[in-house]
Amino acid sequence: MGKVLQIRVSAETYDPQQVERHWPRLSRLAWGVNATAEGRVMGVRELIAAVNDLWKFGNEWSEEIRETVGRALPGLLDLDHRLEAALADRRPDQADALSYEIEDVLDGLERELD
Repeated sequence: MGKVLQIRVSAETYDPQQVERHWPRLSRLAWGVNATAEGRVMGVRELIAAVNDLWKFGNEWSEEIRETVGRALPGLLDLDHRLEAALADRRPDQADALSYEIEDVLDGLERELD
């Protein structure tokens, strides 16, 4: 990294509408119906954070949904923390691999909620 020019490694959802398309049930659990119209940031990492917050503090979900989400959440949060660490350590190769793992866990959780 130069004195003036900074090098950053980051993870960003390129098309937030894809989050709602790929994980419609999780998106509804996290943000409700038609959340894209409200103009909020709805990326993959924001989905994980919203689901975690609602699991910890919310009371809107049925016990079955709470249990299903609760089984997947520790692994998902671990992957998200590992992604954050890889980004902080400027390890794009590791961050890329973790992004696929995160999406796989979200895919599995979406199927379980069906």
